[in-house]
Amino acid sequence: MTNSHTTNEVMHSLVEVTRNSDIGLLNLSICHALFHILDAKKVSLYTFYYNAKEIECVISNEVDKSNSKNVSDSGSLELFDYKAVDGLVDCLKKNSAVISKENKSNHTVFYPISNKSNKVAAIFEIIAPSGKTGLDMSFYANYLQVYKNYLNLLIDSELDTLTGLLNRRTFDKDLKKIISDKRRKPDEKGKKGAHPMRRTQKIGNTHWLAIIDIDFFKRVNDEFGHLYGDEVLLLLANIMRETFRSIDILFRFGGEEFIVILRDISLEGANNALERFRKNVESFAFPQVGQVTVSIGFVEITHHPIPTEVLGFADEALYYSKEHGRNQLNQYEALIADNLLQKRDFPGDDVEIF
Repeated sequence: MTNSHTTNEVMHSLVEVTRNSDIGLLNLSICHALFHILDAKKVSLYTFYYNAKEIECVISNEVDKSNSKNVSDSGSLELFDYKAVDGLVDCLKKNSAVISKENKSNHTVFYPISNKSNKVAAIFEIIAPSGKTGLDMSFYANYLQVYKNYLNLLIDSELDTLTGLLNRRTFDKDLKKIISDKRRKPDEKGKKGAHPMRRTQKIGNTHWLAIIDIDFFKRVNDEFGHLYGDEVLLLLANIMRETFRSIDILFRFGGEEFIVILRDISLEGANNALERFRKNVESFAFPQVGQVTVSIGFVEITHHPIPTEVLGFADEALYYSKEHGRNQLNQYEALIADNLLQKRDFPGDDVEIF
């Protein structure tokens, strides 16, 4: 417990933090709460992503005396070289809090937040006056356990129960957020004053939305039963996780349709990633079922400021793929340029997608 804040003030801050049902706002709110309760110099939240090759880290939030930002909701993500920070490395390895002295008056606490698989999903870095907390780890443990429990509830509500990918309701929210951020924040490529340990992941600051549909999925259910159909969905979700980058966003849209939002990548990079996924599915031996293929349509998000347009154009490219042989990939803008599709208008932003 802090010396300068009463129990009532701390409890009030928890009440305010847990008013947020959006994970991005929750993370920003918890950083601000810790910043004020501890009279901190700085509070940062690092998020960790695991893939087959390495662990990647981004700074999700950062609050200090002169700056407050929510990096995870911005138009582009920046990878952070966490291996250059001893406290982060130790905290990640031990999955327990690490304390280091900055000087006589300040200390830094690295506090991990683990997921249900007991992997470190995030780490708080808190630089605070030593006298304010007395290095009392029970305060961090109790306060952040409430945050962790509430966060896990929110995460569960955003996941598809079968595949573990993000669900359809979350897709609607995330797409609107990405488009809103694109309107508000132009490309900041070349912005001065970047953190020396950050390396940008962006190439042109372009996002893409792809709709993936399993070819002849009804036949799988009819011939092999829904149990094997569900297994195909599960295995396809796993192939998505293995194929795409940790910063890309993966959804089960419903039935046999999936969506991936490819973040901060060139057209060539997006095309290569989606084609690699298509081939990975085609070459995978699904138990009992054998070969399964997918059709894909994708569109650039950046140039289409309305969610219904983005989804509708990707859907048109998908149907072109399905109507012209299936097991293929097509980009909406290329189909329009080649006069293979005719551009049409979709309902405005005031019309709900679902």
